[in-house]
Amino acid sequence: MMVTLRVRAHRAALAPLAVAALLAAASPLSAQRPTAAPRPLSLTDALRLAGATSEAVELARAGAQRARGQQAQARSAGLPQVNTTLNWQRQLQNQFAAVANRGGGGGAGTGGGADSSQADNPITRIFASPYNFNFGLIASQPLYTGGRVAAGMRGARYARESADLAITSAEAQVQLDVTSAYYDALLAERLAIIADSAFVQAERTLRQVQLTRNVGSTSEFELIRARVTRDNQRPALLQARTTRETALIRLRQLLDLPADQPLQLTDSIAELPVPASVPAGAIATINVNADSVLAADPRVQGEVSRLVAASDTAARARAAVRQAAYGVNVAEQQLRATKAQRLPQLSATTNYQRLAPTPTVLPRSLSDFLPNWTVGIGLSYPLFTGGNVRGQITAAEAGVVEARQRLKQAEEGATLDARLAALQLTEAETNWQASIGTAEQAQRAYAIAEVRFREGISTQLELSETRVQLQQALANRARAARDLQVARKRLELLPYLPLSAGGASVPMSASMNMGISR
Repeated sequence: MMVTLRVRAHRAALAPLAVAALLAAASPLSAQRPTAAPRPLSLTDALRLAGATSEAVELARAGAQRARGQQAQARSAGLPQVNTTLNWQRQLQNQFAAVANRGGGGGAGTGGGADSSQADNPITRIFASPYNFNFGLIASQPLYTGGRVAAGMRGARYARESADLAITSAEAQVQLDVTSAYYDALLAERLAIIADSAFVQAERTLRQVQLTRNVGSTSEFELIRARVTRDNQRPALLQARTTRETALIRLRQLLDLPADQPLQLTDSIAELPVPASVPAGAIATINVNADSVLAADPRVQGEVSRLVAASDTAARARAAVRQAAYGVNVAEQQLRATKAQRLPQLSATTNYQRLAPTPTVLPRSLSDFLPNWTVGIGLSYPLFTGGNVRGQITAAEAGVVEARQRLKQAEEGATLDARLAALQLTEAETNWQASIGTAEQAQRAYAIAEVRFREGISTQLELSETRVQLQQALANRARAARDLQVARKRLELLPYLPLSAGGASVPMSASMNMGISR
């Protein structure tokens, strides 16, 4: 009997080491974790990095650059257009040269003198020259376009201003995405610590049951249940670690950091301290500052009330609504330009040329160049286009209707978005305040349950239920802190953010559930 007790005690002493080895073997993430020193990263640093490397911001800037180029093109339509030409021509056969050759080949008859004078005519020699060198300068200036050029310029200006707003919206969306990803990573780290704590607590309970079983005061059923409870915590621990690595990968992608770059997030989501049963090394990568715990801020409630009361005004100030309004202006200017096609177009042109018809390949001197300069005014009017102009006007009118309806949709969506964002902040603030007392009470209840279990007053089932309640309370506390931080950031950036699909976005922590098992 003594030998059996010693063997069982030796196995109980080796149980924590075996569990640690099993976890290390079962988690490839821990084996693949880089050994380089982690890079400290605050939220301010993350926002700065994202602003310089975001693909969405670069795309918006490229769109603004394109809009500026299109504005310059529209402006050029009302300015003089000057072009130059330079032509060299070799005539293989020429009717004037044929006439000159016939005139030069006549005899001394009565008609010969007339043919010879025709061949020696300077005009004939110009047209009969085998080589022609031509330099031209052509200029044109629209005098009257019926408002087409002015409408095009105004439409291009509205499009450029809308593109500039797109840059602001892209930057605001990047800031919100990075803030959300940063606090998601902190939340995932927190949930991993909670899962690690739950596993340690279950392991400690198993060791206590093992010791009492060795002395014969606990049944085998209690030992099996304690072992199953401990083993059920292992998948939750591995899932929490995987979620943490996934959140860090997403954050690295947003910041364009190497995929294997270890990070140390220096900011905090301002939550309760971790349970005392968690080893100190487990919280080395998270900074929990008790002084930064969020308190009830009456200014937040005032801001929420003001935003809800003035949601219509806030909606008109949204960047997305202003972009939609610019879209209406662009469509109206396009309609004006299309209608201007029915009016006459008046323009002035001038053409200046220097011609050098020579018998040699290139002119021999500047005196060989002969001037030719014309000035004219042209008028064009579409008498019949087969319905083409009418069709373009109809399409442009439809574009105006669509732009106005999109503006109306944007205003309604912005009003809904503002109200939902305000309600989301109120909900996050309420959940945060409610989680403070719940987490403290759950910690106190679990401490009492452990004492009762050690003294044999309570059962293992009571201890397991209390542990589950503590895990849930701490996880809710972390999620509430994350949601409050993101909701505040969203409310701060709301005037510049694009409209969400259905109003305020669903908190990302809702999909980051930590598996909790008894």
